Amino acid sequence: MDNADRIINNNEVVSISNHEDNVLISHNTYTSEEFLDRLGEHINRHKKHKWIVEGVPCKLLSPNQSWQKGKVKICLQFIPDKKESILDDIRLNNH
Repeated sequence: MDNADRIINNNEVVSISNHEDNVLISHNTYTSEEFLDRLGEHINRHKKHKWIVEGVPCKLLSPNQSWQKGKVKICLQFIPDKKESILDDIRLNNH
């Protein structure tokens, strides 16, 4: 995750810009909790709790590192658009 990227809290609201990009929910605006609950409807109750709340024990192998034990869980991540700098226009015009 980039420094500005972050996990969305359950009570925060997401509004999907393009209706065709929606999955699991037919409307464009919903909370993270609503999305994860809807996802959980497609997973049995025991596995839902493990995958969304507790995390599932696993091992992760990253490049140039050894296996690391931990847990993996499903969440929504927010990645903000990069803000355009006023200097970008100046740099483009000077080239």
